[in-house]
Amino acid sequence: MANLHITEFDRLAVSANNGPVVQIASMPPLAEQTVAIGGSSAASSAFNASTRFVCLTPKADCHIQIGAAPTATTSLLPLTAGQVYYFGVTPGHKVAVIQA
Repeated sequence: MANLHITEFDRLAVSANNGPVVQIASMPPLAEQTVAIGGSSAASSAFNASTRFVCLTPKADCHIQIGAAPTATTSLLPLTAGQVYYFGVTPGHKVAVIQA
């Protein structure tokens, strides 16, 4: 079964010598988790208290919902397998996923 890989971040990166902020995620991430993509909605664990944005990498076509108690359905936001998606999120929320 394919998974949705979730990487949590709290800030953007800063260029060398404490220069300007650049529009890329600052490594290492706060947390990483995976959720199985299946025929019914499955939710992640709650995001870290410091998480401000996530990187989602689905290994199969799927649909997601992000929220306090999300339930994914096939009428919601579609994601394509093998692509990388970034979303701003609220700490403590979750992402739910269902196969396309």
